[in-house]
Amino acid sequence: MWDFHHRLLTKTTHELASEIAQASGVIIGLGKAAFYTQIDLDQPKAYAYAKEVMSMNALAADAQEGMTAFLEKRAPCWTAR
Repeated sequence: MWDFHHRLLTKTTHELASEIAQASGVIIGLGKAAFYTQIDLDQPKAYAYAKEVMSMNALAADAQEGMTAFLEKRAPCWTAR
């Protein structure tokens, strides 16, 4: 049974990593930086910071492309901006 769960976890992890690897590196980097910045903040400050970062990130070219591609039901074309 352990072997089955290990294989399933490995498969699922690879699928998730593959999905993340297809995303915009710029947007992933901004998200990771925000995550690590808010770790040491109390909850109200972390929420306020996350809200500010998400609003700013939405202005990035890749974020706009991602939202547009989603609405148009097509694959995004990342520009690393």
